[in-house]
Amino acid sequence: MELCITGPGGKFVSNTTQRLLDEGKREFKKVEYVPILEIQLQVDSKKGLDAVYDKKSLGDYDYILPRIDSKRAEAGYHVFRVLDKMDVMKPYPADTILVAHNKFVTLEQMVKFGVPVPRTYLSSSREAAKKVLGKLKLPVIMKLLSGFGGEGVMFIESKEAAESTIDTMRSLNQHMLLEEFIPNPGEDVRGIVAGDEIIASYKRIAAKGEQKANIHLGGSAKTFKLDDEMQEVVFKAAEAIKADICAIDMLIGKDGPLVIEANINPGLQGIEKTTGVNVAQKIIRYIKEELKR
Repeated sequence: MELCITGPGGKFVSNTTQRLLDEGKREFKKVEYVPILEIQLQVDSKKGLDAVYDKKSLGDYDYILPRIDSKRAEAGYHVFRVLDKMDVMKPYPADTILVAHNKFVTLEQMVKFGVPVPRTYLSSSREAAKKVLGKLKLPVIMKLLSGFGGEGVMFIESKEAAESTIDTMRSLNQHMLLEEFIPNPGEDVRGIVAGDEIIASYKRIAAKGEQKANIHLGGSAKTFKLDDEMQEVVFKAAEAIKADICAIDMLIGKDGPLVIEANINPGLQGIEKTTGVNVAQKIIRYIKEELKR
């Protein structure tokens, strides 16, 4: 069996991608890394559609495991639209890329599937955004639509700071996502899904003086077992974005878990170090089992 892992490309391969490549080589006859931007999409009236890298069709692989970040979302979407037509096995369809890399569209899907989320507004003008402030209690959370790793998430405590941030974001032609603040001790919970199993979960804790619970921003983490309600929310959230492999992030409010993000390109270094679970191996073995069905 042959496995293809596709990602940003270039000389740098992330720690997580390398972990998946290493574990893949232990389970598959052949594992290759393909840069998403170097895939050639072909349309031929006689031969139909194809996606080719280095003279090899991606249809020759048994499974395609994507590592598509927000910067490569559009390119990845076009590649996966072709792969959808070619019936290549993979953890999600092309539409999932656009959904997961747009925070507001992600929340739309969650609501559609009955997944609890914080009250959130999207605005494209200064005036509309400032009117939204009147509907939300301070503090508020402001986000970029496609931020990653905690970047582009702002904790705003005053009306003056909020209006100033709105002015700055519009001057940079950024859409504004305004989200109600869910009182919590600066913690969030992540569960990683592979099929019908949550293969690992942990709690991320914000650094002192921070509200964003992200390890890349100086936070810490500890093992955390999801209760039945949290597990149900995680599975329903993965179903909402049509992803067999993904990470679901939640805040735990007074009324229970609320999904704040779905990540189809999660880093594994923090969760593996914290939990001691070989998450990369579990993902690869899940793929292997899927191919046997």
